[in-house]
Amino acid sequence: MDFTQKVIARSIGERIRQARKAQGYSQSDLAHRVGVSQPAIANWESGVHDPRRLTLAKLADALDASLDWLAAGDRSSAESDKHAAAAYIRRPVRHVPVISLRGAALFVQDAKADPHMMAEDYIPVTLSAPKLFAVFINDPAVNLAFLPDTVLVIDYDDRVPEDGDFCLALYNDSLIVRRWRTGYEKSQVTDNVSAARLEPYSSQEGHSVIEVTRSVAIIGSVRVSIKIY
Repeated sequence: MDFTQKVIARSIGERIRQARKAQGYSQSDLAHRVGVSQPAIANWESGVHDPRRLTLAKLADALDASLDWLAAGDRSSAESDKHAAAAYIRRPVRHVPVISLRGAALFVQDAKADPHMMAEDYIPVTLSAPKLFAVFINDPAVNLAFLPDTVLVIDYDDRVPEDGDFCLALYNDSLIVRRWRTGYEKSQVTDNVSAARLEPYSSQEGHSVIEVTRSVAIIGSVRVSIKIY
């Protein structure tokens, strides 16, 4: 597929996202085709870091895109510099407020709440989304994606996740992180069907699939995960 006729995306991450959207793939779909995790795709598209050349070739094959086109993003031009870290240094850094889960719950009632007023700390990221906050999570229901005490950067302007994205939600007065899945599935409890559901992604059994009803409030989509040591 020729993406050169589309609006030119500047970075490698933007080009991966553009090509993925053109193919109609979710981040999880692409991750499965390439053999990586969904958070890895999210980090590449967000510009947290770039895929290695071998992985970039796999991405090009999975996306039916030109490897030269993908590699000609911002990183490739920066690699001509002698400084090995030039591609990363040139990215604008912003400081995202780290807030408590209790503070995050306030966004259910007020999407215009200011996370900076609740900041307990700040974490530097290279994301362009305008409405971000970060929270620490310890949710065993998603331990295959996020280790304990991982910081998740949440885009609270995006309350309609894509299929396969992880999201922060309020359910039964508890803040949870789950993987958003779309497509009709028969309920295990009733004969009803649900157009969307929240799925665990865990090595442990016993975590239920949650049907998305009025009792579920999506606060935002996970954009980046960062493990603090």
